[in-house]
Amino acid sequence: MDKYLRMVFKTDEDRLVSLRVSIPREDLEAAQVKAVMDLIVAKDVVFSAAGSLVAVDSAYIVETATTELEVVA
Repeated sequence: MDKYLRMVFKTDEDRLVSLRVSIPREDLEAAQVKAVMDLIVAKDVVFSAAGSLVAVDSAYIVETATTELEVVA
């Protein structure tokens, strides 16, 4: 099972931009993620074609599972 952190921000053009962290720590807490997201917005360190990041929208831990199917050709 794959797991990643998805952080979603609002831009000054009223659009959403997502950042993805591939291997998040197991002990992440919402307050820690929010603090980092606030810092990303405050420091203006991410360039986006959708505009400047101006606010935190949401954050998710996403887990995906892949099942290989045997297909006979």
